[in-house]
Amino acid sequence: MLNLDPITIAFQIVNFLVLAFVLQRLLFKPTLERAAQRAGAQEKLQQELAEEREKVAALRAEMEQMRQGAEEEAQTIRSDAQSLAETEREQLLGQVQAEAEQILSQAQADAARVRQRALAESRDQLVDAILGISGTVIAQTAPAEVHERLVSGLSERIRDMGRAEMQRVEAIRRSLGTREPIAHIATARELSVEQRAQLAQMLTALADRHVALELETDPGLVAGVRVRLGDTVMDNSISGQLAALREQVRDALDERAGSG
Repeated sequence: MLNLDPITIAFQIVNFLVLAFVLQRLLFKPTLERAAQRAGAQEKLQQELAEEREKVAALRAEMEQMRQGAEEEAQTIRSDAQSLAETEREQLLGQVQAEAEQILSQAQADAARVRQRALAESRDQLVDAILGISGTVIAQTAPAEVHERLVSGLSERIRDMGRAEMQRVEAIRRSLGTREPIAHIATARELSVEQRAQLAQMLTALADRHVALELETDPGLVAGVRVRLGDTVMDNSISGQLAALREQVRDALDERAGSG
């Protein structure tokens, strides 16, 4: 029969309880706590991983949206740049065309002016040649009476001026001032004594004082006389009439060319 000592049994039980308590405190509890901590850390890590996955997915979606927006913006920029380039090209073509038309118009105007100038020069040369020939023919064929009538005609013109153009006469007298008046007389042929006396008388009456005569012969006048008294020139010669006719012909041709 088994002989059990109650004290021994009780001691063993106490030892077992003490050992269990020690194991519980020193081994099982820390292990369980560490296991619980590991489980919590693992759960937290899983949660963080899930959050990171969500963030990565959201970031990918955002990046995809940004990529699409960038592509749309790039397409818009390309379209705007193409439209702008087309507009600038049209504007440049318009400017080039306008400048070309302006250059062409200017060239046509310049050509017209050159033609007009050449035509005017040719016309003037032709008029001068005709009138020059006319002067030469008149000088060779005109009788002495033509020269004498022109000289007498100037004396009559001076006389008529004193009768009907007193304002002009006063202007001539004022222009002479206080200086001694000298009449510079050019004639196609030498004046006779009577002609010199008549001109001196007329010019003295015109100036209202004695006038000295300074005479010279100028065959270029063809026939007639030219008198300069102070600032006034009185011409009654063939060359003067031809010069006046030259201006009249030029004015008439200019008027005709302008109306054409």
